[in-house]
Amino acid sequence: MINIEQFRTRVVQPVLQTLAGWNAQMNSLAAENLLVGTAVQESRLTYLAQVGGGPALGVMQIEPNTHDDVWTNYLAYRTDLAQVVETFSAGDGHTAQQLPWNLAYSVAMSRLVYWRQPAPLPTDGTDIEALGAFWKTHYNTPGGAGTAAEWVANYQKYVTSP
Repeated sequence: MINIEQFRTRVVQPVLQTLAGWNAQMNSLAAENLLVGTAVQESRLTYLAQVGGGPALGVMQIEPNTHDDVWTNYLAYRTDLAQVVETFSAGDGHTAQQLPWNLAYSVAMSRLVYWRQPAPLPTDGTDIEALGAFWKTHYNTPGGAGTAAEWVANYQKYVTSP
């Protein structure tokens, strides 16, 4: 498992600070805790490919179709934001194949998955239950296997008291 505090301070926070250059609302305590919790829930900050053989990739477990949709239907129309996201991308362009090994790119793409949702992040960035519910609704989706309660339990187990 990747050290959670190092993941927070050396990956999540710098990514959010960079994205905030495009829009300050990209960076908040709610966004930070949501992304850390998402990584813990989705991969335990351990798995780079979906357990069981599914398509999801990286610590944020983003499916290639989701990745490509963000580029095709969102970033293609926001070239200023796309240029910011490109700063996290390696020389081979913005491909889903970067998700397993490029932590910053994976976190940036995950933030954009959440950003595209019309609902605002919970106002209290320390309200873990609200963040878990937000993850379930907007990332795992109602049809996904995870539950908000499981997200909260994993956050408490791995992040709050590692």
